[in-house]
Formats: sequence, C-alpha cells, structure tokens
Amino acid sequence: MEQLTLRFPGAISFSLLIALILSIVHLPDSWQTWRPEWVALAVIHWGILFPKESSYIHAFIAGLLLDALWGSSLGQHALGFVIIHFIAVRMGERIMPKTFSQHFFLVFICVGTYMLVNLWILGITKDKPSDWSYWFPLLSSLLAWPLVHAILNHLHIANKSL
Repeated sequence: MEQLTLRFPGAISFSLLIALILSIVHLPDSWQTWRPEWVALAVIHWGILFPKESSYIHAFIAGLLLDALWGSSLGQHALGFVIIHFIAVRMGERIMPKTFSQHFFLVFICVGTYMLVNLWILGITKDKPSDWSYWFPLLSSLLAWPLVHAILNHLHIANKSL
C-alpha cells in the first residue's frame, strides 16, 4: 500500500496561495469568462489525497482571501470552498478516484456545486449573471484538472509501505 506524505510542511498553503494568485491575474476580457476555478481545483486535489492534512480552515481562509481580493460578499467563496472540501473528502473516501473518468465526475460535482452556491448568493444580493457564460469556468476547470492535478502531485511523495 502506498502512503502519501507532503514534500514540505506548507505545501497545501503554498499551493492555495499560488491558486489565489492565478485567480486574480489580469486576463483579456475575452478570456476572463473562461478562467478556471484554480482555488477550487486545489481544494479538491488536497481534499481527495490528504483529507486529514487539508482542513476546512484552509478552504475557509482561501475563500475569505478570494472574497477580499475580488470584492465579493464576505463569505461567498469561503462557503463554497468549505462545501466542496466536504464533498471531495467524502467522495474521495468512498470512491478513491483512480481513473480520469472518476476524477472528472468528482471535479464536475464539486466545481458545479461551488458555482451553484455562488449563483445562489449572487441571486440573493441581486447581482446574478445574465447569461450562460457564467458556467464557462466549469468547463475550463474540467479541462484544466489534469494539468492542475499533475502539478500538485509534485508537492507530495509516495512512500511504499507493507
């Protein structure tokens, strides 16, 4: 059986910080609607592989920082990240995704739920999007998942144990 260990103690926090930076990098307007949900993908990755080391506090703080950086309602992204962390941990324990189809299903459920929570909050604050382009990041997140997962896999090592 393989046991995973982090390469260094702050690997989870470091990856979430990089994801936050990628989330606020300025993109041309035509690309802005296709920006993947970088922080959500990092939360999902760590929730699947390190359910005990990655915590709801990591997800919550990352969400609060994203709320502050984007100027959105305080707690909007934090609530979404905590919910997807819960889903990733629970589904990861039950199915332990091995194939890409299982990974895509899990990412689709998690990011879709995150976006639904954000849509619900935007609807309450009367700031909801007017067209279907709101859902483009779900598609781009699914396409970015293999790359994000492969890069984040370099932040931990597998130890062979008997």
